[in-house]
Amino acid sequence: MLACLPIMDAVLEWREIRAIEAGLQVLQRPSARGSDWVVWEDRDGAITASHVVPDGPGYVGGIRAGDEFYALDFKQYFNAEDLNRAVAGIRPGQTRDMIIVREGKPITVSVSFARHPTFLYPRSSGAWQFALWAFTIGTFFHILGLVIATPLARQVKRSRADLVMIGVSALWIIGNTLRLILVELFGPPQAGSRYDLVFQGLTIAGLVGWIGFPAVLVEALIRDVRLFRFRGGIVHLFIHLTPLLLMYGVLVAAFKGHVGPFTLEEMLVPILFYASCFIGGAGLVSFIMGFAPSDAFHPQWSRHESLSILFFSLLAAFVVTDVIPVFASMSESTAAWTIVSAQLLAVVPITLYTIGTLRYGKVDEVLSRAIVYSLSLGFIFFAFVGGLTLLNRFVDLAGTPRTVVEGLFVVLLLVLFERSSRRLRSLALSIFSTERQRGRQIINKFQEGTADILDVESLAQQTIDVTGRVFGARSSILFLRSPLKDEWIVKRHRPEPPYLTEQVFASIWTHFEYAPTIWASNPDLNEHQMAKTDQAVLETHNAALAVPIRGEGRAAGLLILSHKLRRGSVYTLDDLDQLRSLAGNLALAVERLMLIEREKVLAAESSEAHLVALRSQINPHFLFNALNTLLVLISEKPHEAEDVVEHLAAIFRHTLMAGSKPFVSLEEETSLMKHYLAIEKARFGDRLTVSINLDPNLRHYPVPAFALQTLVENAIKHGLERSRERCVLTVSTTARPNDSQEQPDLRVSIQDTGIGIPQLFGRETPAVERMDFFGIGLSNVHERLLQLYGRTDLLGFESGPDTGTHVTLTLPPTPSPH
Repeated sequence: MLACLPIMDAVLEWREIRAIEAGLQVLQRPSARGSDWVVWEDRDGAITASHVVPDGPGYVGGIRAGDEFYALDFKQYFNAEDLNRAVAGIRPGQTRDMIIVREGKPITVSVSFARHPTFLYPRSSGAWQFALWAFTIGTFFHILGLVIATPLARQVKRSRADLVMIGVSALWIIGNTLRLILVELFGPPQAGSRYDLVFQGLTIAGLVGWIGFPAVLVEALIRDVRLFRFRGGIVHLFIHLTPLLLMYGVLVAAFKGHVGPFTLEEMLVPILFYASCFIGGAGLVSFIMGFAPSDAFHPQWSRHESLSILFFSLLAAFVVTDVIPVFASMSESTAAWTIVSAQLLAVVPITLYTIGTLRYGKVDEVLSRAIVYSLSLGFIFFAFVGGLTLLNRFVDLAGTPRTVVEGLFVVLLLVLFERSSRRLRSLALSIFSTERQRGRQIINKFQEGTADILDVESLAQQTIDVTGRVFGARSSILFLRSPLKDEWIVKRHRPEPPYLTEQVFASIWTHFEYAPTIWASNPDLNEHQMAKTDQAVLETHNAALAVPIRGEGRAAGLLILSHKLRRGSVYTLDDLDQLRSLAGNLALAVERLMLIEREKVLAAESSEAHLVALRSQINPHFLFNALNTLLVLISEKPHEAEDVVEHLAAIFRHTLMAGSKPFVSLEEETSLMKHYLAIEKARFGDRLTVSINLDPNLRHYPVPAFALQTLVENAIKHGLERSRERCVLTVSTTARPNDSQEQPDLRVSIQDTGIGIPQLFGRETPAVERMDFFGIGLSNVHERLLQLYGRTDLLGFESGPDTGTHVTLTLPPTPSPH
């Protein structure tokens, strides 16, 4: 309630004055203050215009800096204070005559007074430019803070409060910035105009933000300190009572011209005093709680920062209430500099408070993009201004319609922006390369080389070494399930006590096996729900992160990292994205090695080893392209990269499960085909359109394993890869009557709109024999159809340069008896 003292004091004085006025039957309502946007100062016995705001009412009326005041409405004033009081008493929108003296000659000017600049201080050119640039820079950093905090707020409840805090503070900073820019571009608004309504709306929004952020700050501090658990409702009421009263006063004063004794401009002292009290109180609580045990309270401010915030808040409160009469001895210009600086310094506590949370976000990525867009937009601005200057001459000489030329010029600039932004981003990343970006490059290179690692032990050891080195963990440990044996492969990097043994690991593994989400000791990053006792087990063993190695429906292992070696360094969202991608790639590599080991066993035990190897092989060409697609998506779209990893893992699982089966159901084969097409869709983007039309009555129909996937892969390879145009791939199934058997045949149609197969151009009938363009995959399908059905007419090809390629696969319901 201390913050309400100036309000209550002013209300009591106002009631006394109103009582006196009522007795004299002279009732005066406070009204909005007028302003000529001229700074009048006493100089050498005269009232002189020290600063005239460009495009302001005084400037438009004819007043210039250096002019001396003589009379207002033929009434003389003998000091600047009396003149300013008289000017403030003129209602906005009214016009008055003013006599000024310039170079010894009297000049009469007519000034249409505007609204007083609420919480703007155009007292000197230097102070005005300082405010303009300072608030613009503050706006830039608030926008960056919002961009960084938004992804955090989606995951963590605590970060949402920080996002609200930054948003409320941004409301004040951005609102004031827009008002400064509007005045700079269009001058002060005339009372009653639409421009004035917009200006007043920004004023109210800014004041609501200024009033709101100290309360939000105190609310967040109480949440962290965990004070008043049992009487929280009463405390929250007291916290929000004062700001709600002030907001109510601002709204009423804005619409009615006054609230009690206060006009909108006269609410400066109550708002400043309230903000000083709340921010100072937050600093005091933080300073006291800084002596509490570290496990009871994690302060966002250090004790020195808390003490500094408390000191400056008390100083501001004493200055505002004239306990320390600072402004009395200041010039108008110095007072403007001081107030603008105080406004900007008021958001420093929020900056210090939220920076502890923002550092967990993707700071490097946001800063690099901000640099790129700033450079690109700056280039477009100067190119637009300079280009239009040159185009004006061309248009005047050629007589070309100006609108058409300017429209084409804008389109050209947009194309240049789209092209240049990518190159500028690469340039910015190379210039401002950080340790985190270099670590990302190391991980990408390691993931490229995992295809050359042929045993799980080596894969696990290299993974833990790279992870520990890149992320700077004090220690790390990897538990990975063996592909063929019922045991764990355990690899460590810089182990330190207390050691996390397999027995300890077994006690927490059940929480991750079927809930493969990342656990973090930092609640701002934690995605995993776990009992406090189990969390304590991890924290006792110095664990900061636990990253599951995701398999099909359950985890295949767990990567545990301790806190970072460098003091003050923390894990961020960017680190989590990289670890998630690395874990997905590791799961894929393990599945690949499992497949290799499985195929080795099958090849050694089966007399059909060669056929099984052909049928269950993964095309190296496809695997290479899929991994390249992954590398691109990991850096640009990590969530899509995770989907591609899951699709690729599903293909390997299907290969492993169906490796020794001659037939699978159409439904299973279609599932494999969809996983494959999803990867190719991620690779080609909009260039590939897929349409699949399957008869649901045929889903259990037996088809040769991998036959459809091979034909679809052939369509992509021959139809789309060599074409620069968009390609449509259509897959459909129908039942075809069969005279020799009761059940119908299955007819599969695969049509693409690619460049076609030149060897087939001009043929009138489909090609059913083995052709020269058959690679390993098509040869395999053709040979297996012959072995399974004893026929050579089941696979047909048609192709044209304008129609693409049409492949027809006909499958009888039962294979050949032999």
